[in-house]
Amino acid sequence: MARDPRVDAYLIDVVEAAQGDDAGALAAVVSRAAEARGVHVDLVLDRVVEPMAEVLPIRVDDEVLVALGPWLPGFVREALLSADRRRQHGVHHTDPALASTVCGLALDLIPAQRETTVLDPAVGGGVFLLAAGGLLPGAPSEIVGRLHGCDIDPLATAVTRAALTIWSGGVPPPEENLVVGDFLGADTSFEPVDLIVGNPPFLSQLKGETTRGRDERQRLAERWPRVGRYVDTAAAFMLAAADGLASAGVWALVQPDSVLGASDAEPVRERLDATVPVERVWVDDQRRFDASVDTVALIGRRGRTAVSIHGGIPAETLGTIDPPSTQSWAPLLAVARGVPVVGDLRTAGQLGDIADITAGFRDQFYGLRDAVIEDESAAFPLITSGLIDPLTNRWGETACRYDKRSWSHPGVVLDRVAPEIRAWVDARLRPKVLVASQTPTIEAVADPEGVLVPCTPVVSVQPHDPADVVRIAALLTCPITTALLAQASTGTALSADSLRVSASRLADLPLPGDRHAWDEAARAGDVAPTGAAMQRAFGVDDPGLMDWWTARQPRRPNLSRSPRR
Repeated sequence: MARDPRVDAYLIDVVEAAQGDDAGALAAVVSRAAEARGVHVDLVLDRVVEPMAEVLPIRVDDEVLVALGPWLPGFVREALLSADRRRQHGVHHTDPALASTVCGLALDLIPAQRETTVLDPAVGGGVFLLAAGGLLPGAPSEIVGRLHGCDIDPLATAVTRAALTIWSGGVPPPEENLVVGDFLGADTSFEPVDLIVGNPPFLSQLKGETTRGRDERQRLAERWPRVGRYVDTAAAFMLAAADGLASAGVWALVQPDSVLGASDAEPVRERLDATVPVERVWVDDQRRFDASVDTVALIGRRGRTAVSIHGGIPAETLGTIDPPSTQSWAPLLAVARGVPVVGDLRTAGQLGDIADITAGFRDQFYGLRDAVIEDESAAFPLITSGLIDPLTNRWGETACRYDKRSWSHPGVVLDRVAPEIRAWVDARLRPKVLVASQTPTIEAVADPEGVLVPCTPVVSVQPHDPADVVRIAALLTCPITTALLAQASTGTALSADSLRVSASRLADLPLPGDRHAWDEAARAGDVAPTGAAMQRAFGVDDPGLMDWWTARQPRRPNLSRSPRR
């Protein structure tokens, strides 16, 4: 949602004038915004902060000051944060309209007769408290005493206190309502509240600059057993929120959508499902949060029987589904992303029953580094995800990337493979199917001769019976298996329209019950006939599913060709 350009111009001027005196600049903004509403409000840290003289006279329309005055300090605080600090602390801007939408979905679940208390566990500039306060019945001067917040940044809590005081017409929130501290820490505590809402820090544990220290990891593991070291910090906020609710309370927190399907977050999903489970999901399909990842807002309370999916501003209901397994909540996101629901299938086991499925890791990727050469007649071609289209190996036809350079005909010289991965490479030189990752559909190519060398993250499917190679390639070139994988893994890929293929999820895919139709699909060769025959093999006739799958296919002029080496 676009912000008023007058606000953006003001932010630019304030940041330019601040010259490192963030507190002074914010004090000036607070003073101007409060004055426009006829009150006097100071910015208080360990003392009253003197407004910065260079910022006070910066021009901004009175209309903006009156309408957006309580939000301006938060906007300025966020604008003053450097890109490095935003990244290291997981600080992301939330638009007021978006915060209001999330708060509205949450407050709708709380009995109307309650004098609702609200807590934002990572309060930032106070946008969620302002949004919630604006939706609660009553005068701001009365509501402000029921708004609580916490943040590790003293300036954030000071800005929030000032913002709420401006909003209430000069009535400050009680001193104890806004706490400087870590909501996940043992020393930070609040009385149970009716609503815990906010946008906690996204701190991926796969990036060195945002990983938790050893003491913090131990503390979280002691508080919530089985919460692993790779769970995003934002997910831990959901557990703390569930622990901090009053009876019939609701939590509503913005999350990276990977939390829905990531295997490391399964213990978090299990604990929430057993205590205060998700009842509503708001899907951000336009990255309206200031984050470089796709996000959702999860909303939970005790006793839910179904989950409703919402999107847009204001919120529009997209559908309602039964609660999914805690193994993956990706089906919640799949509904919003338009993934079709697969009906009853005629099945006969799972792919893992007839094949060994493995994926390489970083060691295998780098272990091939000294063994890859340009060779138009390579006996053992190196295959990356970019060289795999459905039923088509594009090796030699299109360039690929490996080890930070472009290759036309990458081949592997076995004698140069690092000794520590040579056995791994040899074990894959047998008939198999190679499956790409980060693609809109499952894209698989058969290797009946067993000469292709997979490059991480390509997944190898090696059948127990080599005669099943072409059948497995057909199984994976199928609307049904793509839809099932999308339902299980939506949100875990690098982009919203891609699939993250893993060995375990491929192993769980069903085998079709009609062997005759499956054999027909294996003989079809071209993508569309293969997909249609595979639907028959599963006993399904769903033109809508076929259309969805076809629309996601890569647009290549020679895609409809038979498999080649």
